[in-house]
Amino acid sequence: MGKKCLICNGAAEFCIKGTSDYYCKECAFDQFGDLAYLVKVEDEAKRLKEAIDTVDKETDEVDIAINETK
Repeated sequence: MGKKCLICNGAAEFCIKGTSDYYCKECAFDQFGDLAYLVKVEDEAKRLKEAIDTVDKETDEVDIAINETK
């Protein structure tokens, strides 16, 4: 399920970093005038996936270490 624009409920392409405020391209441009201040939703999703993968990997390494000591 994709994110929806806070203003028009269309498919969101941008968000304000660190918030759950999502905007489609048109509404983002209307509100901010410069899209460089916003984060692409796709980029934010990749960053979150990388963070989750890192935690999963660290958890797996801890599990392996625990099992090896038993």
